[in-house]
Amino acid sequence: MWWLWPNTCLLRYPGRSNFMVLHILPDGPERTRETWDFYFETTDLTAAELDGVRYIDEVLQQQDIGIVESVQRGMRTPAFDQGRIVYDPAGTGLAEHGVHHFHGLLLEAYRAAAG
Repeated sequence: MWWLWPNTCLLRYPGRSNFMVLHILPDGPERTRETWDFYFETTDLTAAELDGVRYIDEVLQQQDIGIVESVQRGMRTPAFDQGRIVYDPAGTGLAEHGVHHFHGLLLEAYRAAAG
C-alpha cells in the first residue's frame, strides 16, 4: 500500500496486473466518503478477479465501515482510554502499521502548519 498525501491510497493485490486507487474525502465533521477505482490489464476480468472486487466491496469495506463507526462511537464515551488503531511493535503483521505511520506523518504536518 502506498499513499499520495494526504488522502489517496494506491494498492495492488497478487495476480494478473491490477491496480486500485482509494480516494478518501471529508464530507462534513463526522462523515467521510470513499471512492474506489479498479484498474486491470484488460476489461475482460476473470472470475477470480471479479470475486476479488466483490470481496473488497461487499466484505472488507463493510467490515471496515462497521469498525470505524464503532470506534467513533466509542471515542465519544468516558470509557475510551486507548489508541485508535491496532499497533504491534513486534511487527507480526496483525496490526495497522501503515495506518500508524500515516497518522504520524499527518501529526507532523499539523505541527509544522501550526508553527
